[in-house]
Amino acid sequence: MMSSSFDAIAIWDFASAAPYTSISVNGETPLDAVFFSGHKFPGGVSSPGVLIIKKYLIRATKPKRIGGGTVFFVDSSEEWFLKEVEHREEGGTADAVGAVRLAMAVKMKRAVGENTIKLLEESTSKKVLEKFKAIKNLILLGPLVSDNRLPVFSFLIRDPNSQLFFHHNYISVLLNDLFGIQTRAGCMCAGPYAQFLLGIDEDLSKQFVNAIQESAHLDRTHLRRQAEYSQQEFLRPGFTRISFPYFFTTQQIDHILQCIQFVSEYAADFFHLYQVNCETGEWHHQNQRVFHGRRWLGQIEFTPNGLTTKPVVVQNAPDFKGCLQVARSLALESVQSLNLSKIPDGRSAISEEFSGLRWFVLPIEIAEVLAGRNISFGVCVLNPRKYSEPSSNLSAQFENGLHLNERDSNEENACEVVCDDVICLIKCDENSKNEDTTENVGIDESEAEEVRQMEDWNKRVVVRRNVNLSREEERKLEWHVPPLEMYKKVTDVIHQLKMIKNGDKILVCLFGGKDSLSLLHILRHYQERCNKARSTSFELGAITVDPGSAEYNPRPLIDYCRKLNIYCFYEEQDISGAAKKTTGLRSICAICSRMKRGRLAAAAQFHGWNVLAMGQHLDDLHRKVTRTIAQVLEDYSIVKFVSLNCEDEESIEQLLLTIDTTIQYGEDLEIKEELYPEQRDYV
Repeated sequence: MMSSSFDAIAIWDFASAAPYTSISVNGETPLDAVFFSGHKFPGGVSSPGVLIIKKYLIRATKPKRIGGGTVFFVDSSEEWFLKEVEHREEGGTADAVGAVRLAMAVKMKRAVGENTIKLLEESTSKKVLEKFKAIKNLILLGPLVSDNRLPVFSFLIRDPNSQLFFHHNYISVLLNDLFGIQTRAGCMCAGPYAQFLLGIDEDLSKQFVNAIQESAHLDRTHLRRQAEYSQQEFLRPGFTRISFPYFFTTQQIDHILQCIQFVSEYAADFFHLYQVNCETGEWHHQNQRVFHGRRWLGQIEFTPNGLTTKPVVVQNAPDFKGCLQVARSLALESVQSLNLSKIPDGRSAISEEFSGLRWFVLPIEIAEVLAGRNISFGVCVLNPRKYSEPSSNLSAQFENGLHLNERDSNEENACEVVCDDVICLIKCDENSKNEDTTENVGIDESEAEEVRQMEDWNKRVVVRRNVNLSREEERKLEWHVPPLEMYKKVTDVIHQLKMIKNGDKILVCLFGGKDSLSLLHILRHYQERCNKARSTSFELGAITVDPGSAEYNPRPLIDYCRKLNIYCFYEEQDISGAAKKTTGLRSICAICSRMKRGRLAAAAQFHGWNVLAMGQHLDDLHRKVTRTIAQVLEDYSIVKFVSLNCEDEESIEQLLLTIDTTIQYGEDLEIKEELYPEQRDYV
């Protein structure tokens, strides 16, 4: 797989395909993780979802959702979680009934045979595509291929007079009301792909968002608004989708296709009988504003004779052939009953600002055309993408896998920023703070707090090195040649202690200060000289940790490393928050430093780098050693430290004597190890 060459994790969504195709995690092309919905299986209603993941990918020892069945033991100060990941990540009571139902649904799929299902569905796809191509007003979205596809089809119905489309919800309702055919209308889950098929670019997409977005000034609490909508919700673009299960007979498929063709030809004849709710986009028949057949829980009674409820009168529905005959007669009756004065003018419901976004025709416009009036229609903003007939050469090209063209291969190693988890965008996107808050749809404070408490391993940004730069582009990179004296001191120590070996992968720990940045440029210069001399060969990258402190923002280091064209690993962890919650804390810097070093080491190992390089000057090292020794002395009540007035000569003399005593104690640490075994942590 192409993703594995970039150390990327490929997670496969089998939500629609799982009931009909084979799933092989360890097949010819291994899959890192797979998930699907059990309720989409025939017979799998109310069954749970399934996640299949390689064990080596699960590194967190703390479950994402803590609940019953995940904890091994807990006391007032600490908790221990189960080591078996399958149990540790399954908090709460399992859905035993749903799991059994799903197991039976999967077993039924295997009993039918995946190859049998594939042949049936390819045959159905071929039949449906041939029929759809013959329907004049039907616009099919997506490529016209029948091989290796599921018989799931998304389409629009165009009005030939206006060249606008009928609203997808109206088409879906009409198929239901006339023939009892259940379809789904809307934009579905894959929004960007749906917009791509509809011919909606980014600018047009933003215009739709501004039109349908709920006003930020509404008081949702006092208005008791449950759903999120605006007065222009019916402008939301979408399509109608229908699927044909493999167990449908040929006769059933033919009847459904005839019904779809009928709707595409006679949709205008029924249009004036339907009304739209602008705030939801729902269409309903003018005589169906109240659902008389609906049954309520309040109508249920528990009696000694059992459960009783409101009786429902169900009429015997005609067969498909009878439905078509009734539909044709209803179409003729509806045209004869057309009364222009009783049709509401839906054009007034659309504000002038967004009128240009209307991509569908309205009942009043159809009625005016039928009445012989001359009206002008705007240009449809939707331009569905057109696909040519599939060629055999193209199909053969993709049978053995994905082939990159020259353009793709050039972009393959481009310097990019990737995020391993979508949730980190809530916190990582610093630029969003300066944007309009109405664009951050669906993110409230409770969700943001939940994100902050999630496992930190999922919060990382990776900048990759572009290996295809020319020599001229390499020379333009913003590298600096270090001062000779500083460079010589560093390289002398490297050679003396043999710190860098052939094949090492070195990550410089960047913190934004002069020390770490100087070390990065020194090692880069050293690497260039080694390459020219053909001596030690090693890789160089950078890594930094964002501790979640408001006073420290290392995010500019991402762009800095991108300009230098080196690997950069940006790790996010709420170290400051965790340190503040630590009881009995004496030094927040000490615990932050320790946690940061642990995160750096773990991240380097995770990404496959074996050396961490930290740039610290001697003053910092001396300060840390002195502070550590002083903490040991005071912990064991050997010396009591007090603040000194450094302007007083006697105080300075006392300070020097204390340091001398400390050095003497440090020399005796090994001897006193049995008396103070915990000192091993400080050495």
